[in-house]
Amino acid sequence: MNGKLEQLAKAAKQKTWVSFTHENDPYSLLHWSVAGPYHEAKDVWLLQNEMTFEMKEFPTLEEAIAWLGEHMPHITEVL
Repeated sequence: MNGKLEQLAKAAKQKTWVSFTHENDPYSLLHWSVAGPYHEAKDVWLLQNEMTFEMKEFPTLEEAIAWLGEHMPHITEVL
């Protein structure tokens, strides 16, 4: 895992969310859990493009980080 991915994973574990840029687009990776009488129980990590609001769900942080390593190799800043 490269330095930016390690930094991203560490921040996400500590704060349950992290923002970063990839090819000048802002993204957020955040832990999302929903439960209640009118909501389906859900415990996932969401990757969201903050420009288009497109989202991708991952069951674990490790799977999200692995996907980022394969599909987003040019993370420039971890915010």
